Amino acid sequence: MAKAFKFNLLENALDSLRQGIAFALKDNPTQSELKLSVLLIAQSVELLLKERLKREHWSLVFSKIDQAGNPNAHTVTIEDAIKRLDQIAHVKMDEEERDTVSLLSEIRNRIQHYEIEVTFEEVLSKSHAAIAFTTRFLKDEFESDIRDYLNNDDIQRLSRIENAIVHLRAIAEENIEKIRSENEPTSSSERAYWQFEVITCPECWEDYYVFSPDSHISQCQLCKHEGGFVECDRCGFQAPSGSMEFHSEDEDFAVCNSCWEDMVNDE
Repeated sequence: MAKAFKFNLLENALDSLRQGIAFALKDNPTQSELKLSVLLIAQSVELLLKERLKREHWSLVFSKIDQAGNPNAHTVTIEDAIKRLDQIAHVKMDEEERDTVSLLSEIRNRIQHYEIEVTFEEVLSKSHAAIAFTTRFLKDEFESDIRDYLNNDDIQRLSRIENAIVHLRAIAEENIEKIRSENEPTSSSERAYWQFEVITCPECWEDYYVFSPDSHISQCQLCKHEGGFVECDRCGFQAPSGSMEFHSEDEDFAVCNSCWEDMVNDE
């Protein structure tokens, strides 16, 4: 039996986005890798806009509504998708986002259909701006986190994009409150002993690391770094793994800050 080759509209968009981001966020992408990133990210943006139109009404994806459903019918352009989202679905994009999408689409068209000569920095800048847009668009229109579709290395690199980090921080804050509300004990007596902290992440150094041994959570909600747990050998206090391990010639041990201060003072 032949294996099916099938993507629905959203799967198609996210698959292209994942691959495009992998090329665009490389430390030193080659010219060919940057070209592929533009093609894939522009395709992803166009498909995401169409998916949002489809959720408003499936016929809006087609250029001529009376031909909707015809397998040979043309679908809307990026420009028409933006207009329909604005006028019909009341999905707003600010001027900077519209310019980003339009310029990336223009670069994509020139790559696909003729020849192109622009600065490497300009193409990279537009790719990064489009990634920031998709970060925001996925969050606001699909209640989806872009990091769910990326590997750990690309998640780390994503936080370097200035416009994207603003949206990622907003998602992280929402995640923290959701985790808190879903795990907080209902009784006041249990809450008194419930350990739930938001601390500085040892990986990205931002204050979005949720540490709650009682709820078995030890993860940064910004960069998704997971640290696990370590217990103080002296008092049993738990902290993120890596925060209080020590090594000597004879043994490995863990001591929390409070116990360490007591031990130093005793000496």
